[in-house]
Amino acid sequence: MSGQEWRLPLTPHRLPGRLIAFDGVDGSGKTTTTRLTRSLLRSRGAVVRGFKLPSRELKRTAWFRRYNADPLGAGRSGDVDPVAMCSMVLGDRLLTIRRTILPLLRAGHTVVVDRYLFTPLGELLVHELTSQERSVVEPLVSCFPRPDLAVFTDVTADQAMARVRSRPAETDDSLPSEVYARPVDDFRALAQANAGVLLDTSLGIRETFKLLTPRLTGELP
Repeated sequence: MSGQEWRLPLTPHRLPGRLIAFDGVDGSGKTTTTRLTRSLLRSRGAVVRGFKLPSRELKRTAWFRRYNADPLGAGRSGDVDPVAMCSMVLGDRLLTIRRTILPLLRAGHTVVVDRYLFTPLGELLVHELTSQERSVVEPLVSCFPRPDLAVFTDVTADQAMARVRSRPAETDDSLPSEVYARPVDDFRALAQANAGVLLDTSLGIRETFKLLTPRLTGELP
């Protein structure tokens, strides 16, 4: 299955607030674009809360660290089952949504999420998801509210890899290029199948952000 075929069974939250989601391959500019979005919306008078998922508690687990260090290697070796991993990180996200994000939306706030549900799904597709495996994940996916605006930050695999290796803590990143190349295509397809905004940040994140500004201000209550 490809991301092109996966139109997710999401329903609108129908609450007064706005939910804005950012997803994409590591190194595509999600976190920077999310930070710029929060700053812009606050400057326009919105009450904004930001979330970076999954939770810190989940990130500390040994299996998550093993998978994050080498997603393809962990899946191929059987150290981490990709479908089980996806189910766990989706469950962690859903807990945050129901416990914290939905009450904020009910209060009319704008919630900006870095790595919404599309991120783990895009990574899952790298492992050549079968129809049976999709049927395991989709009931959990259907519990998520549809974002009012879903933004997919996009760059080439080489650019993503170069950006990750430019980070002081990741200069020794030795992941193969396929770890970046395969998710790029899947995220692009997910964006197309789920009415997402594909934001090409290859010319510079701040310059590209100017193109997104009208869409963001259009989501203000």
